[in-house]
Amino acid sequence: MSDPAIDEVLRLVKITSVEAKVLVWPAIDPPFWMSLLPVNRPHELVMLVHTDERLTGIGHSDQAGDVFRGGSDGQPHLANASRIVPDAIAPLLTGEDPLQVESLWQKIFALTYRHHWNAEGWSRSSMLSALAAIDMALWDIRAKAKGLPVFRLLGGEDPQVPMYIAGGYYREGKGLSELADECHQYSAHGYNALKVRVGGMSLEEDVERVRVIRETVGPDMKLMLDANEAYDSDTAIEAAAEYQDIGIYWFEEPVAWYEGNTGLRKVSEAIEIDVAGGEQTATHWEAAEMASEAAIKFMEFDCMRTGGPTEWLRVADVCRRVGVQMAPHHGAHIHAHLVAAASNGLIVEAFPDPSMYSTPEELEFVRWDRKRELFSVHPEVRDGSMWLSDIPGWGIELDEDVVGRLEVKE
Repeated sequence: MSDPAIDEVLRLVKITSVEAKVLVWPAIDPPFWMSLLPVNRPHELVMLVHTDERLTGIGHSDQAGDVFRGGSDGQPHLANASRIVPDAIAPLLTGEDPLQVESLWQKIFALTYRHHWNAEGWSRSSMLSALAAIDMALWDIRAKAKGLPVFRLLGGEDPQVPMYIAGGYYREGKGLSELADECHQYSAHGYNALKVRVGGMSLEEDVERVRVIRETVGPDMKLMLDANEAYDSDTAIEAAAEYQDIGIYWFEEPVAWYEGNTGLRKVSEAIEIDVAGGEQTATHWEAAEMASEAAIKFMEFDCMRTGGPTEWLRVADVCRRVGVQMAPHHGAHIHAHLVAAASNGLIVEAFPDPSMYSTPEELEFVRWDRKRELFSVHPEVRDGSMWLSDIPGWGIELDEDVVGRLEVKE
């Protein structure tokens, strides 16, 4: 039987305004490195969708490009893509019903194939990141209006979602001893799955690094390798043969971008380690091609980078049909809800919590989660899992003091 009070909210709620905030953290110096690219300036595009029923949806994207630039004064300044929301998206949403998530998604997505974005000098990827944050906020409102966390709104039951910790980055001054110390902390704090970087050094050096990690964490830790597209397909096959006897759960993005799905299939069919990929796919159309053509076992589509939860659910559906499991990239506090509700949901990726460490020196060689401070309320992490609460929506609240400190204004 329906609740008349909730039914009334569902019938009347309208969007009154859309706020976009660009938040930028200080640069990380020296930067951490993936195989080919540095990680040096965390930033977020935060979206607040307000309604006339005092329901506010929160969304954010940590992959939004061109929303800020570094100035000659050394400070961040708003860049061209920061105008996407106020100039293009907000006028489409104001006055609309936020519960009509699918139709609003289609409205915004249509901007990516209209002349307006190109005329303004916005990239399609920046628009898809803005769409991701907006869509996330709409799902937050939808779940809050029903009085449910998102995972239960979607039909999920178990609040415990497996997670792996992402570490093993390259950094100036970081040797095997520092790498071992880092990975020992993950074991000591109860994590049972760990992903580390390869492809940034010679194969011989990387094999030595991975062996040291395995010796440190023991035989029971699931160990994943992420090459960040550093190898051509032949080298990836050679590398997999070297890593095989160390005990590897998956080999992520083993093939350079230019070889595409053909190169991924070649590697997948030649090695014994399962292959993961898809964190950079932009739509469910691309993801469907990868799932069916590349012979991957794990799909890492990131709804915070592009398309939002609505698109993630489509990706999960096409992957389920071909037996591919969902292991999304980044954003564990959001992706855990989706993984918990998907029949092929497997695991989420998280970064170390700085509260795990007692001194700043212990964090020197650890890429810890600088964005954790953005939220005053967020899901709990314990026993190597993320535990979702029954707080309606995504179960997060922004820390307004942190937002005020980090927001870049005109």
